[in-house]
Amino acid sequence: MAQGLVKAPGRQTGPAQNPDSVQVNGFGGNLETNACTACNFDELTGGYYVWGTNNCIAPGTTQWIGAPFISKRSGTTRQISAGIELDAACSTSTNQVTLGIYADDCTTGVGTLIASGRATVSAGPCVLAVARVRAALVAGTRYWVAATTNSTQNGLDSIWYNSNQTQISGNVASGGWFLFGGNVPSFSVD
Repeated sequence: MAQGLVKAPGRQTGPAQNPDSVQVNGFGGNLETNACTACNFDELTGGYYVWGTNNCIAPGTTQWIGAPFISKRSGTTRQISAGIELDAACSTSTNQVTLGIYADDCTTGVGTLIASGRATVSAGPCVLAVARVRAALVAGTRYWVAATTNSTQNGLDSIWYNSNQTQISGNVASGGWFLFGGNVPSFSVD
């Protein structure tokens, strides 16, 4: 499946809708507010699509995405925040996604589901999808955050944008610097 993942393009963004939101990444994550955009994830360089089966780009196909983290502490989580927004290029029939915490599987990455919750996905710009998720985590243990869909979320067309921490700047043949993304989904587990 990893070879068939479809990357989503970036978009020009307006002012952040939630510039006062501060993510602490209590258990893990990579949200970080960019001083240039005031957004805590990177809409400019794109990300990965998160689709239900009735999406407009590849109907009949789902695409779910997961990202790993090592828990910084032991305790019970409250929520997952993810830089997921509706795909402006599609007319989506739902604005719901499921965010979950999964155990690590050394061969596939995302393993057994520990806990999940439903999040509302907005049109943005710079609005996090937030799900209430209570999961008992152990410090130093590797887990995964994943965005999936269920039968009531089949019409989802969304993009999980990259983390600001994965922005890369390059300069080829002294032609000037340009920005591109490292394609790591943005999230926080608190």
